[in-house]
Amino acid sequence: MHPATHRALRELAVAGHLLAHRWDRLADRLEPDDPAAAAPLRSGAESATALTEAIADLAATRDVPLRGAASGLGTTVGTAIAVIGEPFLERNQALRAAVLDAHHTTVLLHYVEHLARAEHDDELATAAAAWAHRLVVSEGELRERAIALGDTPDAAVLPVDRSPVGQVAHQVSVAAGGLGEWVDRRLER
Repeated sequence: MHPATHRALRELAVAGHLLAHRWDRLADRLEPDDPAAAAPLRSGAESATALTEAIADLAATRDVPLRGAASGLGTTVGTAIAVIGEPFLERNQALRAAVLDAHHTTVLLHYVEHLARAEHDDELATAAAAWAHRLVVSEGELRERAIALGDTPDAAVLPVDRSPVGQVAHQVSVAAGGLGEWVDRRLER
């Protein structure tokens, strides 16, 4: 196996765990107020979980280790981003970032597909293409929901995290943005 394929499979394990964890956690946060946004997140998280299991099987038959660091990193990073970053975000920001998570993973899957074809590994190429297609569907549904938030600006700017800590984090974020704009206006003069 080419080192590029080896590395890409390990990166795919990280990306799949990250996507599954972040989308599931974001769905939990949005579901009470916005079930329409939570549905594609939940579906995408389930697909990403299934993807990581399928990739683990494919990697095992190719002697590519994915347990430990590769799977742990995705979960750890996903948790850190969700716990530290998401409380500062508005719904529109969180949904748009979630779309980018899926896009990164689908591009990586297509890359793996091409690597596998170059190595004449039809099983891996076919699996990567199928998983890319499956995630593109979730990505598209979520992208449409993120765009549709523009129709309801008040809902778009609500904080993702409605807890007291999330409310404070959101206020800090808004204040930081206001301070940045104040600085920019002073620099324009």
